[in-house]
Amino acid sequence: MCTKSGHTSGRLRVTQAFIALSGIPESASVPSVISIVRIGIHEIRMFNVSSPVGDEPPLWIELFDHDTKVSVDCCSFREIDAAIAAFDDMVSQAERLNEAGEPEAGDAPA
Repeated sequence: MCTKSGHTSGRLRVTQAFIALSGIPESASVPSVISIVRIGIHEIRMFNVSSPVGDEPPLWIELFDHDTKVSVDCCSFREIDAAIAAFDDMVSQAERLNEAGEPEAGDAPA
């Protein structure tokens, strides 16, 4: 579970990732990914796209499931406030998903 201090440090990491990724020139050919926090089997990470299409924002935040190797949720953004709001939502999602996937106390693994 994400504690209050863990949540605050997560928001700080979002800000740091935003600044780092915003400084990469759009001409860079390889997308960059920065892990923000891992909550159980889920990871929240921020990345840039190497070639944005049209007005698509170049920065994205993603909730990734390491067991299934699938993106659970993602969104693009231009402003730090939107990235922090998305981070807050994804922390809640990851906590719910991890709680739903945990075996009940006393249940023996099959």
